[in-house]
Amino acid sequence: MERLLQHVDIMSRQRNRGQLEAGLVDALRELAGAERACLYKLFTPPGDLMVGLAAAADATGARLLDDGVSWPEGTGSLGRFPHLHACLAHGGSFEDIEPGSSLHRHAFVIAGIGQEAFGFATLKCRAPLDAARRAIVAGLIALFRNCLALLDYSEIDTLTGLLNRKTFDEYLITILSHVANEGDAPSASRHLPRRRQPGKHTQHHWLGVIDIDHFKTINDKFGHLIGDEVLILIANLMKSAFRSQDKLFRFGGEEFVVLLKPTDLASAHAIFERYRKAIDEHLFPQVEHVTVSAGFTRIGLYDTPSIILDDADEALYFAKENGRNRVCCYEDLIDAGKLVKHQVLHTDVELF
Repeated sequence: MERLLQHVDIMSRQRNRGQLEAGLVDALRELAGAERACLYKLFTPPGDLMVGLAAAADATGARLLDDGVSWPEGTGSLGRFPHLHACLAHGGSFEDIEPGSSLHRHAFVIAGIGQEAFGFATLKCRAPLDAARRAIVAGLIALFRNCLALLDYSEIDTLTGLLNRKTFDEYLITILSHVANEGDAPSASRHLPRRRQPGKHTQHHWLGVIDIDHFKTINDKFGHLIGDEVLILIANLMKSAFRSQDKLFRFGGEEFVVLLKPTDLASAHAIFERYRKAIDEHLFPQVEHVTVSAGFTRIGLYDTPSIILDDADEALYFAKENGRNRVCCYEDLIDAGKLVKHQVLHTDVELF
């Protein structure tokens, strides 16, 4: 009982998703008497179900395998994981003997806060779980979901359901750390199906700033309640247009920020353009026609958060001043001579 309460204390104190996930697998392994405990996340890009290993724990300790900004380790289609596929089909739990070993393999669905499943908790044990240990597993998963809900409450914009401004810095710093270290380890993208793998040396993280055109006019003409409805619909269309690992933020008012997971320039431009077109073609209640402008930029090795945001803002302002309802890339504008690149002094100073 004492160890159970200690794990409950550790998990309930976490204010970081990664540490919470590590706390869950560590508690599951010890309290269920398992050789290994894993947390898999479920992603739902259009027309597919993808699964990635986010955290694992064994006798050597717990490891985080998901940085929150790129695909987790070993990510692949759900069909590659028969026991997880069977677990989801059974609607709760699944048990079998691991192929090639005598270990009992248990899988449990972790329900999401909304309608979709969050992922799976798996255990490898030398013996089947008894009723008492199953109850402990169920309780730890319930605690994990409750802690996730509290994190969501603190990180989510209440009107739109997007991430809020205060979470942005943490994600951007994580991406900058990832960019600095990405040459030190093989990319997790090698585990993805061929159609999802980026071309060699072409993948970059991107930041985009999106602004609703003439939003003040919408508020003045139709009132703030209709303005809020426009913001909600804009956010809902963002969730549909962008991808599972892309991070979507509302910065306040009519301004939104997107952090794209690694991709090439052409794909990044196509993603933002797809969203712009979806807004342009959507019929908004009472307002009818709404457009957005967007500016985006590559996140580079020596960039700082202020430089990245300034570059994306410059591209956005150029879009606004040149017709609105368009997407502009900062690097393209520099290459075309339409903007002048800032001179940045590189130093060895540690920023983070």
